[in-house]
Amino acid sequence: MGVVQRFERRLEGLVQGAFAKAFGGWVEPVEVAAALTREAADKKAIIAAGRVMVPNAYVVELGPSDAERLREYDEPLRKELATMVQETAAEQGWSFVGPVEVTFTETKDLPTGQFRVRSSVVADGAARPAVPLLLNGQARLIEDEREIPLGRRCVLGRGAEADVQLTDIGASRLHAELRQVEDHHELHDLGSTNGTLVNGRQVAAATLTDGDRITIGTTTFVFRTGR
Repeated sequence: MGVVQRFERRLEGLVQGAFAKAFGGWVEPVEVAAALTREAADKKAIIAAGRVMVPNAYVVELGPSDAERLREYDEPLRKELATMVQETAAEQGWSFVGPVEVTFTETKDLPTGQFRVRSSVVADGAARPAVPLLLNGQARLIEDEREIPLGRRCVLGRGAEADVQLTDIGASRLHAELRQVEDHHELHDLGSTNGTLVNGRQVAAATLTDGDRITIGTTTFVFRTGR
């Protein structure tokens, strides 16, 4: 029995009940599981002594309808998906630099039944607690129709190790970091080549307020406090 099949078997108890109603005709958990396996395989990298490393932090982007139906089952499904990724890695001989985490986020540009997966490498001890799906009052970044929930720490950059990966050639691999400090968020430039702008002004660090515009290269995010 393969990894994805074992995942299905463990999920049967949930799927036979309310879980089936939540996902019937929408994004299916098994589809997400298969996509995570492909993402890990696509992003694997050979490091010292032939060791193969794969990402350990995965974000599944869902459209509004699927996100709403998933919300109630967020935690148990994330745990099962993380277990599935770990089992796949064990079978393939892959390794991680930190705990495996799977989180969900809502993206307005995705129609019902479609989703995207992105991943990053988060070193052991640096991994953040998993962010529940679209908490009320949660701070976020908005880029066009895309919304990115913010936890205690979020690194933006062009490298695979960034939490939010940018395809912008004006971005450094690890360009800037947003940090939650008590009841507010701060932006810190991480020694980027081209600098970081807040409302058109280059900054090394800044305390963010609702509506601030953060520009990295040609990419601009709007910061929202969620309050």
